[in-house]
Amino acid sequence: MIEELWNGILELTAQFVIPDWGAVIALLPILVLAPIAAILIWLFVRLWRAAPAQRGKGRIEPRTPAGIHMPGPSFAPILASIGAFMLFLGLVFGGLVLVVGAIAMAVTLLYWLSEAVRVYDRDLGATAPPLPEVVHDGPPEGVHMPGPSFRPFLGALGATMLMLGLVFGEWLLAAGIIALIATLIGWLVDARKEYVKTVEADATGHLDNIPPPRTPRLLLTGLGVLLVGAIVVQAGWLPPRDADGGTGPTPSGEPGATAGPGASEAPPAGPEADIVLTAFNIEFDTAAISGPADTPFTIALINNDPATPHNVELLDASGTSVWKGEIFNGVETRVYDVPALPAGTYTFLCTVHPSMTGTATLG
Repeated sequence: MIEELWNGILELTAQFVIPDWGAVIALLPILVLAPIAAILIWLFVRLWRAAPAQRGKGRIEPRTPAGIHMPGPSFAPILASIGAFMLFLGLVFGGLVLVVGAIAMAVTLLYWLSEAVRVYDRDLGATAPPLPEVVHDGPPEGVHMPGPSFRPFLGALGATMLMLGLVFGEWLLAAGIIALIATLIGWLVDARKEYVKTVEADATGHLDNIPPPRTPRLLLTGLGVLLVGAIVVQAGWLPPRDADGGTGPTPSGEPGATAGPGASEAPPAGPEADIVLTAFNIEFDTAAISGPADTPFTIALINNDPATPHNVELLDASGTSVWKGEIFNGVETRVYDVPALPAGTYTFLCTVHPSMTGTATLG
């Protein structure tokens, strides 16, 4: 009972730590529409509860402030949307429809451009502001403008390394976490310096910007070394996993050992299963497997990647998952019981590493 409960908790946690990216992408439209629907409902509720307008029944004509030009009504946006619709229709059906859609889009945009040019030419004299007598090098007095910063770029770089780790494994994940923390700490330090300057300005009335930033060569070099080192360790180049000295498991799934001269030990027997797959260096040992159709069968997965999660999942011709094995870390071997499936061609892959894939034929 306790073991089943613990396995259920691990399966639930795996959905967040190692999500099914296909399902996440399929949920994107819902994730976009949900906040839009919530905002619309919130607006309607506020309008419903709003107090009556405090004005008479007569319509109040708006008055434009002096020196500001408000363009009149225009059909250009509607015509441009019609042109865009015809263009997208042509992209779907092709041929003559695409040519007509491109012409319609060009004509409507030219009409909008000519209308904007007419408005600009008519209003240029009234809206052109006079140039100031003195051009200031910096912001007006009392206004603080933060200087340039490398922090947004570095933060994005750290987030990218973190995402690479979520996809490819634990060593890259650790490097990504370190990179993101290092870049965010630097950003926090810069923000603290800006805050101190503004507090000093409140007391002295004089605002000094922090010095322009220098290129963070040391941090960029450290991030590069960290990324390369994580890739080397994650790929198994250092330490070597297939050395005869036995620093890691051999492709058969057993720890490496050096036999003495003249030894005649038989190789260890593999797991008993209808299909045997070996995962090593983030790839399967074969790209094609076959098994029986309309009857249950077994798949043995030998995970020879230390501390790296793998599993086997079967997708039908439409890309729908028909069976998925439990995810587990190496070095370990699991034998999966697969239910009866109809005859046909399926795709097998590792849910954690979708690049590990092949073709399964059941018949």
